[in-house]
Amino acid sequence: MWPITQKRGNSGSAGQLLPGTIARAVKPDGSLAGYDEPGELYIKTPSVALGYANNAEATKETFIDGWVKTGDEVKIDKNGELWILDRLKEIMKVKGFQVAPAELEGCILDHEDVSSACVVGIPDDYSGEIPMAFVVLNADAAQRARGSHAAAQKIKSSIIQHVAKNKVNYKHLAGGVEFVSVIPTSPSGKLLRRVLREEAKLLKEHKAKL
Repeated sequence: MWPITQKRGNSGSAGQLLPGTIARAVKPDGSLAGYDEPGELYIKTPSVALGYANNAEATKETFIDGWVKTGDEVKIDKNGELWILDRLKEIMKVKGFQVAPAELEGCILDHEDVSSACVVGIPDDYSGEIPMAFVVLNADAAQRARGSHAAAQKIKSSIIQHVAKNKVNYKHLAGGVEFVSVIPTSPSGKLLRRVLREEAKLLKEHKAKL
């Protein structure tokens, strides 16, 4: 949070740690990050939970020697302000349930019109997050979608219905489907969800203005 003695301004950081909270940024090799270096946020405070109920494996992975691995990539500057850079854990939280994007992507890829797909979570006031799919169509479907708006909407509805038929309610594509020409990936082939999450936010803001 921000101290009452300081105006927030336009710095863009998430603020400073509350009293009683200790944090550190840990790099992928396990060493501590320095000022302004990115790393995963670990926190230690008396107010955190003791672990996950009935899930020893998840507890072991997240709660380590009194520290909690948040799954957030951050940097901490010399003013003690914390900057959120990205989300390392790809699991979405929909209505309190964990939803793995890869599970939905596998389902979408079974649709006859789909060539590739990437699912991201977008913020939602009621559910916390809702799944949204970015889809690359195969050549035949892409041609049909370019032919008319109605055809494109029919394909989108078909993909949404396909997921609805095969997955439990909270895993449905409540965020909709957007067609893209290519799914952005890193040189190693990893899906760049961060890029598409930003795109999803822009699309949501645009629709809200209409």
